[in-house]
Amino acid sequence: LFAHQPSPRGDGRLPVTITHLEIAPADWTQRGVAPDLGVSIERVSSPTVALYRELYDRVGRPWLWYERRLLADAALAPLPATQGHELHVARHEDALVGYFELQGDEIVFFGLTLDYVGRRIGPWLLDRAIERSFACGATRVILNTNTLDHPKALDTYRKAGFQPVRS
Repeated sequence: LFAHQPSPRGDGRLPVTITHLEIAPADWTQRGVAPDLGVSIERVSSPTVALYRELYDRVGRPWLWYERRLLADAALAPLPATQGHELHVARHEDALVGYFELQGDEIVFFGLTLDYVGRRIGPWLLDRAIERSFACGATRVILNTNTLDHPKALDTYRKAGFQPVRS
């Protein structure tokens, strides 16, 4: 699952390519079939910093997400209260499946915990994120992925109809 991640260069840095994508409603191809297990999605309107950090860490650590971990609690706490921000958490019974975070017309973060990767939940959850973005009035939805993310992430986004706009 992580074999695609590059080795650090001699200076200790990782070579990473970020691909920025966008989708318009007419380009969206709903691909996700409802999972064969009961996954519920809950919008969390006022997450605590502790909950937010848990979500970000459990979903993002394997893919080397780090930006939000660098923020102090005082800097992180107001983010969920900003205009147009939404946090949606997917669970199977009490287990964290994944989450998506929206800010305006952007899917800021999207992912699954490792226990649920490879179970065809990703495309279904992506459909829910896109659907919610358009329902909130977005005329296009943007997101980005990079070469450290799941090896099928870019392909999953493209199959949904996202088009690369720059990298």
